[in-house]
Amino acid sequence: MPTHDCTLAEHGRPFPRCDRRRTPTCAYNQAVNESVQYKKPRKFNIVVIVMLAVLISGGYLLWSYIPAYFRKGEVMRVLDETSSEFTGKASRMLAEPKLVDQMVYEMRNKINELGINDPNSEYWIEIDDDDQIRFGVLYSDWIEPPFGEPREVVNELEILCTRPGRGAGWTCEGRELDSANIGDELPVDPNAP
Repeated sequence: MPTHDCTLAEHGRPFPRCDRRRTPTCAYNQAVNESVQYKKPRKFNIVVIVMLAVLISGGYLLWSYIPAYFRKGEVMRVLDETSSEFTGKASRMLAEPKLVDQMVYEMRNKINELGINDPNSEYWIEIDDDDQIRFGVLYSDWIEPPFGEPREVVNELEILCTRPGRGAGWTCEGRELDSANIGDELPVDPNAP
């Protein structure tokens, strides 16, 4: 294939050894079309190490804490069902204390079926008055991580049901109590020593 020197009209410079089939801009096209060869990344680099560390840490947290979180939600569901059953037949329940004791017993059994087997747990249905009732449980749950010591988490859950007066509908709300701060919500007597 014969080659010759060609010139680019707009630049007025000769280009050495261009192919006849190419346009006079062949040297510029060759320079632009050259591909750059990059090194391939190593299969095991710092980004992969960081991503693996994040995935392992996330798996560890899920393995350790999620079961206790779901158990707490299930305990709150049992409290909600108990409060709904109680408020549905409130006048009868308020008149017969034995029925309240039976309901506490049933609530305890349902919570124990969820895997809460704390021998020191406390269960209650407190009737403050005819228009305010508290349903609650205080128990310890153990978080057992795959590595390390088991950790105790104390949960105190309560559902407070109120109504504006006899014959009105009940309003119930769930809440998580902090045992360390109990008593802070009570009014302070300014005359107390």
